[in-house]
Amino acid sequence: MTTGSAKDGARRHRTSVVAACAALFVIGGGAVVWAANQQVGPPPAPPVAAGVAEREPPAPSTSPGEVTAPSPSSSSGASAAAPEASDEPAVRPMPASRPTAVRIPSIGVESPVHGLGLDADGRLQVPSGERYDEVAWYDGSPTPGEVGPAVLEGHVTGSGYAPSVFFELGNTREGDRIEVDRADGSTAIFEVTEIKSAPKAEFPRIDVYGATKGPELRVITCGGAFDEESGRHLDNVIVFAELVRG
Repeated sequence: MTTGSAKDGARRHRTSVVAACAALFVIGGGAVVWAANQQVGPPPAPPVAAGVAEREPPAPSTSPGEVTAPSPSSSSGASAAAPEASDEPAVRPMPASRPTAVRIPSIGVESPVHGLGLDADGRLQVPSGERYDEVAWYDGSPTPGEVGPAVLEGHVTGSGYAPSVFFELGNTREGDRIEVDRADGSTAIFEVTEIKSAPKAEFPRIDVYGATKGPELRVITCGGAFDEESGRHLDNVIVFAELVRG
């Protein structure tokens, strides 16, 4: 009986952590309350924690505990005008090939990458189960190295209130390299150009999902202050990067 109760308690604890910190961007939920447990400090913030100016109205809010996000295409902000034909990317784009792994040496990130899409309600799925602490690629975005913004997501905290794969994402700096291995055996190497912190209610869809003239990358997690009442972080940390070698 004791063993069964312990297993049930562990299962309930895992479920509560997933519910608390699964959603990563747009209007998702946040991360677990470490302040009450005092096991780890808050995740690092970007060097300039300024909000992102919106060019589209924010997405409708969901309930505080929501762990998924709406499809980028659910907002007109996801469909920015295509770049002019005369615009040429600085680096030759790569053919389509699914990402298999990602490394950000400056913050010690090294993770497999798996693809995730949208759920039945048109909201972004997030890493879960055995792959909870891995990085996911939104498979509705370009593959890394193609023209357009490839989107990677990851949790900020995980089971047992421990830091997850992108806990240190706010420590990324301009000029840092992000290396993405692809299924065709190639590696797309990106250079960080900007790091932003944006309130979840004002997620900058155009900046993240809008068309670009060349291959770019977006890396997203939760961040900012933790709101105990809603059980989530109030902000998202977003890293922007451009392809420099493929």
